[in-house]
Parts: sequence; C-alpha cells; structure tokens
Amino acid sequence: MTKPVIRGVIFDCDGVLVDTETLACRVLTEQLCEYGCDMDMTKTHDLFIGGTLAMVPPKMKELFGITLPEDWLAECYERTFVAFRNDLEPFADLGPILDLLDHHGIPMAVGSNGPHNKMDVSLGKVGIKDRFGDRICSAHDVKNAKPHPDVYLLAAERMGLPITDCVVVDDSQNGVRAGVASGATTVGLVDITPAQYLRDAGAHFIANDHKDLHSLFESWITAA
Repeated sequence: MTKPVIRGVIFDCDGVLVDTETLACRVLTEQLCEYGCDMDMTKTHDLFIGGTLAMVPPKMKELFGITLPEDWLAECYERTFVAFRNDLEPFADLGPILDLLDHHGIPMAVGSNGPHNKMDVSLGKVGIKDRFGDRICSAHDVKNAKPHPDVYLLAAERMGLPITDCVVVDDSQNGVRAGVASGATTVGLVDITPAQYLRDAGAHFIANDHKDLHSLFESWITAA
C-alpha cells in the first residue's frame, strides 16, 4: 500500500492510548475464576480482547455452564477502575506521537468499544483526555460495536473528515477489522496481540511499538 496522506487520526483506547489491556484482563480473569469459571489470562485475552463485556456471560454459560450474577458487570467495572486508579501507567512513547500530530494541525479522535466512564477514568489518569475534546467515541454511542466500523465512522464525522482521509490505529483483531471495514488506512499496533494476527485481520501497516508508530507517522507527514 502507498504511503497515506494523514488528515486525521483515530486511536483505539485500550492498548493504544492507555496501557490497560493487561490490567483489565487480570481483573476479569480473577473475577471469573471466583465465579467458578476455569479461566486464565491467556483464555481471557483470546476470548474477549477487542470485544465487549456483553460477550462474557453467554461465553461462560457456553463453556462452563455457569450463569454470572446480575451485578457482575458493575462489580467488574468497579474492580477495573480501582486497578486503573492504582496501577495504570501511561505509554512512555505516546506523548511524542500526540505532539507530532498537534504540531502539524492533524486532528485526533478516539474510537473504542469501551464505555465513556471507563475512558474517563483511564484517559484522565494518564492526563490525555482533554487532548481529544468531544471526539471521544464509544461503541455505546452507535448501533454496532467493533468489528463493525460504526464507532470509527462516528469519530471521523466528529472530526469533520471523510473516513478515507483518516488513519485508524488499533491493537486488536476486531479493531483492525473495524478500521479496514470503515475505509480508513488501518495500522495494527502490536501490544498483546501478535503482529501476524493483526496482519491476518487486514491491517495495512504494522507498528511494533509506539516508537515505530511515531516513525510511520513522521515519514507520512514528511512525504505529504
């Protein structure tokens, strides 16, 4: 694929802007084990990363015959928010990426399967929430979550840009599929999910870490 012209960038949240994936996976795994589900971190990642928590109860019923209590989701969010407030750290090399885009006047948005209250906590904790203004979009704002493209289309609309002028950055297979389906140039950012899985999901480019992503963006902006 030829180098894209960057007119807007839409970031996934977890695993891209905030280093939440391992924390959230740990909390969910511990909680499900307490309910009697034979889960570990690898199983939780493979089943649910890039999806929504609505997927969890039917999957636990299918795999283990266990019905989760009605308040399981509220408990999960409460535990997750405590973990974020106590342990969440910013990605060390994210700041230069945001500064680069700001310097060149390239608007940025967020498109996440997570709810707004979760992003309020995580983005607020690492001090970058205000950089996105009203361009923080959740799957709860649209009809369909990723792998459908809805949340990325909404984010492009909030920036006032055609989605084909945007670059999407996502670290999960479902997120990459959503980016590709939206019509955006899609970068698979390697976090927990291996690069080959992101390629198989259709990523147009792979960034092995945030430094690599910065180099990609810098080369595209310079070439524009």
